[in-house]
Amino acid sequence: MDVDAARLGRALRRTRIVSIVLGVVALGIAVLVGYPAVGVGIVLGLALGALNTRWADASVAHLQDTVGPKAARRPLAMRTLGRLAVSTAAVVALLFLATPTGFGALGGLVLYQAAFLSSMIGAVAGGGAAR
Repeated sequence: MDVDAARLGRALRRTRIVSIVLGVVALGIAVLVGYPAVGVGIVLGLALGALNTRWADASVAHLQDTVGPKAARRPLAMRTLGRLAVSTAAVVALLFLATPTGFGALGGLVLYQAAFLSSMIGAVAGGGAAR
């Protein structure tokens, strides 16, 4: 199924908006229950997920313009592995240096991926993202 760029753009924008709302709500709840470090970690995880998606989008656009879709597969895979390694290292470092913040960052990444996945499913299915 072919999904046009406008629908994907709207889905990414919706993901960013949902992530901001989730971050504000999670930080507020974490502060209210006495775990502000976890809330900060959730916000960091959401930001890391958004930044990773932004880098992936830029990488795909750059490689498609430079070498074409077929030749871009290997460099794209290597860049993706690099981004995942940096994200993983950041979260593992937080887990060791500031455990509550690290667990919050891990949860923030999970929340971001859930928001991203639901937005992309909506874009591909044509429900909600097409309007």
